[in-house]
Amino acid sequence: MPYRTEHSCRLVEPNKVDVVGSEEREHDGKKYRVIFAKPKGGDGSVEQAYRYPADGWSESEARTHCRAHDGILFEPATGHEAGVELRFWAAVHSIETREEKRLATFYLLNTSLNRNRWRVTDKALEDALPTLLNKALNCISGYRVDHVQDPLQVGRWVKVNKPDGYALAKAEITDDVAWEKLNSGEWGPVSVVIRAFKVTCSKCGADITSAPDEHIVSGEAHEVVESFFFNRVDFVDEPAYPQAGLLNIGLVAEADGSLIRIFQASVVSFEETVKAPEDHAWDADAAEARVRSWAGGPDKEKVDWGKYRRAFAWYDSEDPENFAAYKLPHHDIVDGRLGVVWRGVAAAMGVVLGAHGGVDVPQSEHRGVYSHLARHYRQFEKEPPEYHAQSTSGQATGSLGGSPNPEEKERKKRMEAKIAELEQKLETLKTEKTSLKTEFDAIKAERHQERVDAALEARAKADLVKDRQAEATRLKELDDRTLDLLKEDAEKVAEKMAKAQPTGPKAKYTGDDKSTFEAAVESKREELFGYKRDASGKVMS
Repeated sequence: MPYRTEHSCRLVEPNKVDVVGSEEREHDGKKYRVIFAKPKGGDGSVEQAYRYPADGWSESEARTHCRAHDGILFEPATGHEAGVELRFWAAVHSIETREEKRLATFYLLNTSLNRNRWRVTDKALEDALPTLLNKALNCISGYRVDHVQDPLQVGRWVKVNKPDGYALAKAEITDDVAWEKLNSGEWGPVSVVIRAFKVTCSKCGADITSAPDEHIVSGEAHEVVESFFFNRVDFVDEPAYPQAGLLNIGLVAEADGSLIRIFQASVVSFEETVKAPEDHAWDADAAEARVRSWAGGPDKEKVDWGKYRRAFAWYDSEDPENFAAYKLPHHDIVDGRLGVVWRGVAAAMGVVLGAHGGVDVPQSEHRGVYSHLARHYRQFEKEPPEYHAQSTSGQATGSLGGSPNPEEKERKKRMEAKIAELEQKLETLKTEKTSLKTEFDAIKAERHQERVDAALEARAKADLVKDRQAEATRLKELDDRTLDLLKEDAEKVAEKMAKAQPTGPKAKYTGDDKSTFEAAVESKREELFGYKRDASGKVMS
């Protein structure tokens, strides 16, 4: 690889086989080559790959034939896996430190339709998850964020799972600066690139991998990704996937009693909607009313909140079905479509930077809101004003500032109360853990002492103890399993010694008999334990 004059279709991973030969075949009048290989450690041969001459096969033709044989197509020259490149934006879900590893979990994508009018199937997502493992998490050299050809690796993906129709992926952060930026909330969103092998039309089911059909072009349908793999992941400045955004920090207690920080998206994802004429008049209240009607309102029960959200820069993610939760509007309905209004963008940016008393959103999210609006500035080919944090002396809220928002203050109060409650629960759990450990250690020590006493008694009966106190001290240092084995061995020794003694009554007992018996005991002791005692009972060396 790469094969500069051929499309290559891989059927079996090359590291699993040894190539043994090839043959030429023909399909629809076009020739191609089949590579045969022998499985390592196995018998027979299998088709390992197909090679399609680039001057006779188009990429679309090669992909169709390759996919029909469950293969993966690689592009000529580059050697990259062929397919349609798609990007989406994701948000950090939590960060934590475990076993001296710094970990960040990201909400990647789900199976719903995103704003770029494509979605992945549940099976495609399930099959693609393993392809993310061990791939790099990147940023631009110099710790800037966006996609880049020669990135700086700051982490790697170590775990993936799909709880319920969406993907969570955990990365180990290996770079100190990146870890600091994540902890401070400066970084959060990531942009994920996938390569799709099979894309179909949601209306007619046609294969549109090579090019969209008339249903996609007209907007009647959307693209359905049925096969893909994860290609790369980079930190980005502004998110554009509905779940992405700079983040609200909270605390959650896990089962083991530890607290981890949870980040919830509240900054509305940037979307490059159509531009209204630059001199388009701006009336925030009137624009909001038109957007409500466009999204299904004014009845809250009928509003498509996902559509409504697109007109704003920030919303309260804890109360998303409340018109008052949406702030900083800058879109209007232009010729029946949602369009961005220059004067609305400028007005919203002014509020973010402190005009009209500022906007009452969490300080950690100001930068994300600014970035959202700055991208609209560039959409109108204008340079955004320099970012600075707004003054906290007169924070305000509402669509474009105004009086303080009691709902926002109450939300903050609830969050602070929840954090205090979780911290109290954590302290309670720690106290209970300490108490239980003390009780457990006491029971463990008591049971250990019982084993020490039992082993000591058995060894004394077997005449294996020279100094009882010293032996007890020595036994205390041994583990329970060793004590049980010593006790069993001592009992066996005692049993053997008992069997060695003569049984039954004797008519007469003489001093010679005593000498003979004692000699026999000492002989058996030397045989079993390697030492004797003299007439006074002293151990003979």
